[in-house]
Amino acid sequence: MKWNLDDILPLNKFDDLYREVEGEIKTLEKWVEKLKPEMSQKEFGEMLQFDEKMGVKLAKLGYLPHLMEAVNQKDQRAKLLKSRMENLGLRVSEVGIKIGLWIQGKREPILDDKNAKRLFGTISDLEYGLKRSREGAKFTLNEREEQIINHKDVNGVGVLGDLREMMETEFEYDVKIGKKIKKIKSQSELLALVYSSKAKIREAAYKALLKKQKENLDKFFAIYQGIAKDWGYETKLRGHKSPIGVRNWGNHVPDEAVESLLAVCSKNVGIFQRYFKWKAKELGMKKLRRFDIYAPLQNKDRRIDFEEAKKIILTALKEFSPNFSQKAKKIIEEKHIDVMPGKNKRGGAFCATVAPGITPYILLNFTGKSRDISTLAHELGHGIHSLYADKHYPSSQQANLPLAETASTLAELILFEKMMDKERDKEVKKAWLSDKIADAYATICRQNYFIKFEIKAHEAIDKGLTADDLSKLYLESLREQFGKSVSIDPLFKYEWSYISHIFESPFYCYAYNFGELVSYAIWANYKKEPKKWVKIIEKILETGGSQDPQIILQKAKIDICSSKFWQDSFSTISIWEEKLEKL
Repeated sequence: MKWNLDDILPLNKFDDLYREVEGEIKTLEKWVEKLKPEMSQKEFGEMLQFDEKMGVKLAKLGYLPHLMEAVNQKDQRAKLLKSRMENLGLRVSEVGIKIGLWIQGKREPILDDKNAKRLFGTISDLEYGLKRSREGAKFTLNEREEQIINHKDVNGVGVLGDLREMMETEFEYDVKIGKKIKKIKSQSELLALVYSSKAKIREAAYKALLKKQKENLDKFFAIYQGIAKDWGYETKLRGHKSPIGVRNWGNHVPDEAVESLLAVCSKNVGIFQRYFKWKAKELGMKKLRRFDIYAPLQNKDRRIDFEEAKKIILTALKEFSPNFSQKAKKIIEEKHIDVMPGKNKRGGAFCATVAPGITPYILLNFTGKSRDISTLAHELGHGIHSLYADKHYPSSQQANLPLAETASTLAELILFEKMMDKERDKEVKKAWLSDKIADAYATICRQNYFIKFEIKAHEAIDKGLTADDLSKLYLESLREQFGKSVSIDPLFKYEWSYISHIFESPFYCYAYNFGELVSYAIWANYKKEPKKWVKIIEKILETGGSQDPQIILQKAKIDICSSKFWQDSFSTISIWEEKLEKL
């Protein structure tokens, strides 16, 4: 199943839309000339409407080559269109920055607070975003500096991330099992082997992956060091307290909430260490190796084809909420999913929301493994969230990053609990429950330590270190999270170099443990009062990014700055662990 990109923009219409946006740059410049504090709400509203519509056109021009390239990293036409779009985006931003600075009160004629309040209320759906932008004035530079940074991000540091992705796409892996060597042509296919029931295959897959990372470590280090230094320099330039503070501000989350999250997750690392000790006994091992943490309890993995996976998920979602199921079905029926792995296809999975009125797109690398069904549910959850928020203006449709993982995690929980309820085989249930806790480790504990590693890495890079120093720092992080529960091969110290998020989006990863634990809290409440909480959940999703995420969650009686809240969310995992040990 390949996705149909014509719903974004037919390829033969790209040039027409490109020229249309080029022409609108002059209109945008005229709006800059009209900006004044005493302008009418009607006029200000017309400018906002124009800006939102222009944003949709830019999104179409940007997402088309992005998605084309995602399924074929060597698509030269996609690369050309992507480059042209980046250049156009820069030209638009050169004008757009002037509007942004005026809204912030940093450009003549100065917009005072009284008139800002009056104008920002023109379109209620955009009011929160405008107020937030004005608050961000303290981190904004002058016009010339902002222009330079925009160009630098696209033509400088942005290229480093593209280079890294191109390198990994071209990698082929030699998986050595005994005397036999098997060639694997994509990272997605290779990583599927780490879930093998055979210890030798798991070990061989990890060694093939990490050997390739080690061979190219100097390149990965140069790329990462460049990204981290650039991030650190801009942190100081803009006046943020810390490198992670930049991400927190962008996520609309207070530093205190993230600090509380990281501390509580670190405090609860013992829950997962206890699980790894239990798993070692189940597998007949004295101690689990890092190669084995995702080892299945069953000898044979159940093969699930895509058609069956769809049916299982849609049925589970329908029982939770018909609206959830209908929205997931819409994504599937409109052929907005690219399913199978490909030679030049990027690894992993994602959901891309282009704009309201365009059904989200999902990329998978579906190999038929039982865990692939969970990935499909997760990405459909993202798409469901976007469709719930489809009535908003483009700039307020998407939820801010930590909330953006809520619906995806809920979809996984809905699927998991339904499959567990229907299953009667004790050994199968035990295997599924074990996998679920392993997934919780990967989403909560593992992501938490990625962030802790990044914090230390950015500090160390600022002072100066070698690639080997950075790898040792990562190994220390692994030893802290696993304690005495897992033995770690020294080769894993190179693992940091294949974690895409630390390159592409520094400090992104706490969105996963944030979203997971928020979803656990919501899910626990739902199970007590299903009808009441389905409505609350749908209301949260419908809000999109039109309100402060703290306020959205406070309505659901969730305080993200409270250590007690984060601690209480761990009770779901503790319950799973108790059930697992009883089984």
